[in-house]
Amino acid sequence: MLGSVPGRLAVMMFLQYFGLSAMIIPLTRYLQTAPAQGGLGFSPTQVGLIYATFAIGAIIAPLVVGLLADRWFAAEKVIATAHAAMALLMGAAGWWCDRFDGTSPDPAAALGPLFALMLGYAIGTQITLTLTVVISFRNLPPGDGAFWYVRLVGTFGWIVAGVVAGWALNPISPQPLYLAGATSAVLAAFALVLPHTPPKGYGRPVSEVIGLPALKMFRDRPFVVFAAVLLVCNMMNQFYGLFVPPYLKELGVEVDLGAWGRLAPEVIMTIAQFCEIACMATSPWLLRKFGLKRLMVCGLVGLVLRNAALYSANVSGIVAVGLPMHGWGYAFYGLLGSYFVDREAPAHLRAGAQALVTFLGSGPAVIAGNYLASNTVQVNRTAEGVTNWSAVWLVPLVGYVVALVVFVALFKEPGERPV
Repeated sequence: MLGSVPGRLAVMMFLQYFGLSAMIIPLTRYLQTAPAQGGLGFSPTQVGLIYATFAIGAIIAPLVVGLLADRWFAAEKVIATAHAAMALLMGAAGWWCDRFDGTSPDPAAALGPLFALMLGYAIGTQITLTLTVVISFRNLPPGDGAFWYVRLVGTFGWIVAGVVAGWALNPISPQPLYLAGATSAVLAAFALVLPHTPPKGYGRPVSEVIGLPALKMFRDRPFVVFAAVLLVCNMMNQFYGLFVPPYLKELGVEVDLGAWGRLAPEVIMTIAQFCEIACMATSPWLLRKFGLKRLMVCGLVGLVLRNAALYSANVSGIVAVGLPMHGWGYAFYGLLGSYFVDREAPAHLRAGAQALVTFLGSGPAVIAGNYLASNTVQVNRTAEGVTNWSAVWLVPLVGYVVALVVFVALFKEPGERPV
């Protein structure tokens, strides 16, 4: 199986999402933890700056990935080169953090170089995330659902990394950064045995390669409504990504396994990915049964419920409802949104339309969301470090309610377009 094309692509997906999850989830708690407890002591706004690197990467990646993989180099070689660079950057980031955490805290001195290292890693991440999808679609049979099962392995990799980082490693340390770097090194080598995927963009103008013709999609009302709601959702989602791990820690959301140790919040948060896998696996059947708009509405309702649970500060409600609804919302709005864009866009604009949506949702939306989330926490935190979490979680809750109302009122599910 591992020698087959789907098997190799599945391993690629596992490593891609394992490496990202190993670092991105525990990093927020490590950055914000007080130096006396082993962290870097960053303020919420400083944390927001570090995580904004992924949004900047999402803005830069669409401008270069088409040129790299559609005009100049085979996709697997771009993946290998990018991950080799990412391995070096993460190793350097871990070494840099080791100099400033714990007994040698100096957030102001640590911030600038760490931002630069994370920005390089983030650009590589956005390039490789795009190319893992490209190389999969180009090498798997169309229409047989193989891509969804290959992509599911990536979500499984995210879960495994969360367990490793939160259980086997110390999340309040640079160890997760080193793990992410080691994973990139492995994937850089493994990429050399991926299916050969040569560029297909010879003779096409640069404007077409980077997807500018897809701007025509903004003449289509369903596309505009979907993109606007996605923009709001991804802004509000930065509250979850940046501040749920320390919030759960403050609430005491851990599981004591006795001699086996304790399950940290990073491990418990993988409940969301288990729900996501179940939703992805059942999406083809649910689409036939209920239709696209109803499922996307269900996804938005799930995001409202997630933030209502976080606002309530009820531990049982957060674990039983809030965390699963994160995976539910991502699968039924985010992933089904990609299906909607592919179905709505004319054949010659599909790749560009997907890149445009990725740019909007992962670039400006995340930058604005990081700024809003970090400043909301900063404003609602006392000098003693106590945070008014109810005021914090009220902001994304209202945002998701507005997004749900707008989508229900204005989105009209279009019919199938001819290929």
